[in-house]
Amino acid sequence: MIYELILPFQEEKLELLADSIKVGIDKGSLDALNKGIKLDYAVGDFDSISQADYDYLSQKVKNITKLNPIKDDTDTEHAINMFQDATKIIIHGGIGGNRIEHLLANLNLLMRYPYVLIQDNKSKIHQLPAELEIIKDNYKYVSIFAKAGSHISLSGFKYDLANYIFKEYDNLCISNEVVATKAKVTFAGSGLIIFSKNDN
Repeated sequence: MIYELILPFQEEKLELLADSIKVGIDKGSLDALNKGIKLDYAVGDFDSISQADYDYLSQKVKNITKLNPIKDDTDTEHAINMFQDATKIIIHGGIGGNRIEHLLANLNLLMRYPYVLIQDNKSKIHQLPAELEIIKDNYKYVSIFAKAGSHISLSGFKYDLANYIFKEYDNLCISNEVVATKAKVTFAGSGLIIFSKNDN
């Protein structure tokens, strides 16, 4: 089962799958409804919205999980753990915005749950598998960050690598580019891959 978690967002349009289960996260629930997105669930402590907004949300969404604002996890992490039948979870939003600590918390979630990815209209981030084939598309840059001791090989990139071993706090694999029709990543370790569109 595929779940799509909708965090607060500013994009004009979200690219959602037709057969996924849509889950609004806190104020992202209102953003989704205001964009005409029908939600199956809403999850959050909802401490950032008014009572009137919460009442409106309650009328529009059948399944609402209201969390205690004093808790040991984030709203997003709580939602991930709610849906144990998930084979894939796509988090929309949570990359930009004013609260940089939430981005770091979301990156921690990606490292913990291999079936979770996060994306917005400019970027896509997920855990790096042992092998990955990348088709050249509208993502211009590919960046990889990994724990020290991880091994990586790249082919079909502007900057290829052969069995490179990551050092601690290593930034070597930032802003690479796919130049072949298909590129290949071979990886052993723990890390994240980030796809970014061109700034223009």
